[in-house]
Parts: sequence; structure tokens; C-alpha cells
Amino acid sequence: MRAALMTASLVLFAAPAMAQTVPTIDIKRPAQQEPYQPLRDGAQATQPTHIAGLPPTIMQTPIAALPSIADLVERVSQSTVNIIVTTATGQTLSEGQGSGFVISPDREVVTNYHVIEGGQTIEIEFNDGRRYPAEIIGTDEETDIALLTFATSEPIPHVSFHQGNATRIGDWVVAIGNPFGIGQSTSLGVVSAIGRARVDSGSFVDYIQTDATINRGNSGGPLFNLQGDVIGVNSAIYSPTGASVGIAFVIPHQTAEEVVQALRTDGRVRRGYMGAGLRDAVFEMDGLPGIFKSGALVNNLVPGSPAAVYGLQIDDVILRINDTPVRNSVEATRAIGELDPGDVATLIYERGKKTYSIDVSIGERPTKAEVQRDAAISQGLPPPAPKTAPHARIDIDTGVHVLDISDEFRSAIGMRLDQSGIYVESVELSSEAEAAGFEIGMVLLYADGKPIADVDSWKSMILNAKLDKKRSLQIRLRPKNGGETTLRLPL
Repeated sequence: MRAALMTASLVLFAAPAMAQTVPTIDIKRPAQQEPYQPLRDGAQATQPTHIAGLPPTIMQTPIAALPSIADLVERVSQSTVNIIVTTATGQTLSEGQGSGFVISPDREVVTNYHVIEGGQTIEIEFNDGRRYPAEIIGTDEETDIALLTFATSEPIPHVSFHQGNATRIGDWVVAIGNPFGIGQSTSLGVVSAIGRARVDSGSFVDYIQTDATINRGNSGGPLFNLQGDVIGVNSAIYSPTGASVGIAFVIPHQTAEEVVQALRTDGRVRRGYMGAGLRDAVFEMDGLPGIFKSGALVNNLVPGSPAAVYGLQIDDVILRINDTPVRNSVEATRAIGELDPGDVATLIYERGKKTYSIDVSIGERPTKAEVQRDAAISQGLPPPAPKTAPHARIDIDTGVHVLDISDEFRSAIGMRLDQSGIYVESVELSSEAEAAGFEIGMVLLYADGKPIADVDSWKSMILNAKLDKKRSLQIRLRPKNGGETTLRLPL
């Protein structure tokens, strides 16, 4: 279970109609277009005029004059929830948080798979503090989507996936979630790009990129358009620091909705599978310089898989699957995945300099972990180690798990500029640290009177204290509601 998806470079998160409407743009051209003339020395440039009905640009309009999204946020935030997950590891319990949103009157909740992965118990928490135990309807690791449900007799508002025109680069978007577990927060941005791939994302998602501020804990939360429709599920951010740098990746609503429908029906997504590891193939055509063709090259074969049984070989290049030409390994994997297990697919492939056709009976794609294991074994490599939840890690055996704080986050939680410290991401349940009063959302400022500059400094302080056989440290800290207080941390 992960509260957010991260790598070193990739931090791998029936409603009433809005009162606002999108204005109609009515542009009237002047009767006579004046030719462009350069300004003479000393001449003053005229101020740009605003065309009636055209939304003013930020450069032309003070921020205070921009339309408010308060009504939108007030409405859709009622359907946005915190996901609280407890994970058991050995003798310890850890708590992590993510986000989600209610999508139907049946109290179905969408979130990221990685938010609930490995969870022993899952709870849904609304912004007003109501909490409900949740159950998993189904999950799909390949697209990082999970569908949950919870029981209550209270009416629960829900939001809907977008059904209108295609999302465009430059569209305004609103992200709502629970960053760093500090409580529900809203950020505004635009769609920065469409059709993005990201590291280790697999073959089944083309991401929306946005500059809306998204951090740890936003994972699984909704990205809205200005009509209050969900256009995507916040999933990951690119960040060298672990905090938002304005590059966030969002699972598009079309993908999320297709997966949700499959999870409702089957509890899983059934995809076609051949058992051939693929990579992109690009090479010269018949020795002619500068002319290329492409396809999906067979890199490895899983023994006993359909690809191996029906006679494909390593270095074959798949050019077409049924009526679908494939230019690379992602397109081939998707074309196979869209087939139903048991379908017979016609493959056009090249071996050497000859082209062949073969019919293959498609199998059912195993879990992502099984696919990765089989691919490694087929190449003579050791299988990947079983994944463990990041929240299961122990930070020098204190029971307190911490993160560095960026300048942006320091400002967001109202810390003084002269303060340094580290953020408490989670506290092990039933630990001595929890009993001593340590909680998620605190900021640790000093240990035995020495300022805590960052996580590395903290670990050194704990290590040195243990070497000195200290039984505890006096911690000066900032509670979630501000101010400062002191607690004693057992070691």
C-alpha cells in the first residue's frame, strides 16, 4: 500500500447543475482593418481592449477579478473523500492516506490501486469527519484503479465522469484531495499535455498532464473540469524533491470509466494475452537509407504461452494484429489486451526478410506481478522481489515516518520562513510514539534542542542517540493546528 506513487524522478492521486455557464464568444471584426504601423518615438501603445463575451486573460486582468470557483468546489467536494488504509507488517501496523471520490448512488468510490495496495482495513472519510468501513469491489493494477464501496443509510452526493467534448490542452482543471494528510485541499491549473507516457506506467494508460498542485495524499482523487465533471483520476507526479513541481499525471476519464465498468461486472479487468515479451522494432526497409518501418519485436517467450505454442520466435517482428497495424510494443500490447480470452487473432509478422501469417488463440492476461515474474524467468533473470508497502518501512525504529518539507509545502501549511523541520507522514499504530502523542501532520522542529534540518539529519540524531544509549528524545514540534509544543519520543 502506498500513499503516493514515487520513484527517484517520478512520484510514482446525480449532482445539481452548476449555476455558472460557459460564455458564448461573439467576436465582431472591424469594418476596415488598419494596417500595422510601428510606434514612433515617444508614442504610447494603446491598452488591449476586451472583446465582449471572451474570457479575459490573466495577463490583462487582476487575479482578484477572475471568476471564483467556490461554488464548484463547494458542490463537488462533498463527493471527494479521504481513503484511510491500515497495513499490517509483522508485529506492526501503519496508517496511510490517499484520496477518492463517490461516483454513484450505490456509494461506489474510485481511488488508485496503489493507495489501498496491501491494506488490512480501509475506511472512507468525508470532509465533515464522517467515517465508514470500506470494501473492495475490484482492482486493476495495470491501470492503477480500484473500486470500493461502503454502507450507510444517509444520502451521499456523487459526481460523474465527463461525457462531453474531448479534453483539450489549456482547459482549466480543479484538483481536490488530501495532500500529506492535512485535510481536503483544492488547487487550480490547466491541462498541460495529453497522451503522456510515464516511467513504469505499463501499456494501458495515456496520461493527462496538469500543472494543478498535486502532492502525496492526492493520489486517487478527482480532477474536475469547470462544469464539475471528473476528467481524470490523479495518479502520480514527476518530482526530483517529492513535492509538487507542477508536473502531475492523471488517468483519463475514458480509461477510468471502462475499468470501473469491468470491476463492477467481474471484480477485475479481463485482457487478452499471448505471453510474448515485446519491444519496439525500427529498422531500414530493404537496405534503402532513410526509409524505415516499425513494429513490435518479440524479445522473449513465456514457455507454454499462446505465443510459444503457436510458433512465434524471438526476433520475429509483429506488424499487424487482425486489422490493426502496430508501430511499437505499446500498440501491440494494447491490441492484444483488447481481445477477449479465447478469441483467435491473425498475426502478420516478419521473420528474416519474409512475411508470414499465423492464427493464435488468445489467453487471459495474468496479474501484473505474474507477467513481470514470467518475463524475468523466460530471460533467465531472477524474478522480481515481492513488493512491500512503503508504509511498512521503519525509520530507525521510532514508529514515526517522516518526509522533507519543500518551500511550497511550508507555505501551504503556514510555517514561518525561519522554521526548518520534517513532516510526520505516518505513525505506527499501537507504537510507543503513538502512545506518546505523535500524530500524522505534525512537523518535528527540534530534537534535544538541536534544529532538525531534514530527514537525513533526523536519522543521524536518532542513530547517535541510540549509540549514546538514550531512552528518549525531547521533541519540539508544530501540531497540525499550528503553534508549538513539546513531546518526549521513546527510542
